[in-house]
Amino acid sequence: MLPRYPQALEQIKSSSLIKVNYSGKSVIASYKQVEQSRRSEGFLTAHTLVFQIKGSKEIHLPTEDISAHPGDIILLKRGTYYLSNLTPDEQEPYQSLVMHIDDNLLRSFLTDDAGIDIPKNILPAPMVMPCDDQVIKVRNTILEYIERPHENTSQLLELKIREVLLLLLSGEYRRHILAYFQHMFCQSSEHMILTIKANLLKPLSLQEYASLCGLSLSTFKREFSRIYNAPPKKWINDEKLKHAHYLLQQSDKNINEISDECGFEQTSYFIKCYKAYYGETPGISRKPKTAVAAMN
Repeated sequence: MLPRYPQALEQIKSSSLIKVNYSGKSVIASYKQVEQSRRSEGFLTAHTLVFQIKGSKEIHLPTEDISAHPGDIILLKRGTYYLSNLTPDEQEPYQSLVMHIDDNLLRSFLTDDAGIDIPKNILPAPMVMPCDDQVIKVRNTILEYIERPHENTSQLLELKIREVLLLLLSGEYRRHILAYFQHMFCQSSEHMILTIKANLLKPLSLQEYASLCGLSLSTFKREFSRIYNAPPKKWINDEKLKHAHYLLQQSDKNINEISDECGFEQTSYFIKCYKAYYGETPGISRKPKTAVAAMN
């Protein structure tokens, strides 16, 4: 099953190499890893900042690959599906600090702290950039709070998240940070169409699609039906099945692989949906029609 972050941290936070702390609904985690990792996948349900401290991180996205090295920060938008590789230094373990930031905190920061109107134009994201000395100092303070938490750690971490964001907006990459904010809260019809297209074959619930678009579930369903003239669950499932049908006819992938590629987390459910849509199972659909006729 596709891991969703930060929720998946609940299953691994008992590891001695991971320390997790909470600030309201924001989740901050410090990672260490001794050996190079195999490629892993994940899906972000919150806007995320990744501080690269030691070693390197490669993130493979549907449209590009990005690399981060010590002193860099990666800005990732909620709804990012990724594959990643972690590589330690020769003499030290891999280390990073990951901040999954709550929407309410971000909105509060933009309007109350930074006094910024959320832009309407969409610019490229995600991105990676070097941190200046001030940002690194705050990063190191956050690490200290995580290593030695106390009763006021949660409140202090929220202040540090806001401080990091203010420093990023004050630096030479301000324009890039503003572009990141554009992606966070854009709610246009064009944004919804692009978001659905980019995540169509992911194993997501309607609530997750709604979150990606920055909408409540009820608003998402209403807007989706207005744009596509169909209920979202049916339309998305039908499009997945059409792609699966194409793969059955045009590729040598087995049914399990096709089910997984088309965003069905259970092959049995995929077969059931496929039969309901096409009137036959994927296995029968794949066989040459001449061979099926001969069998009859």
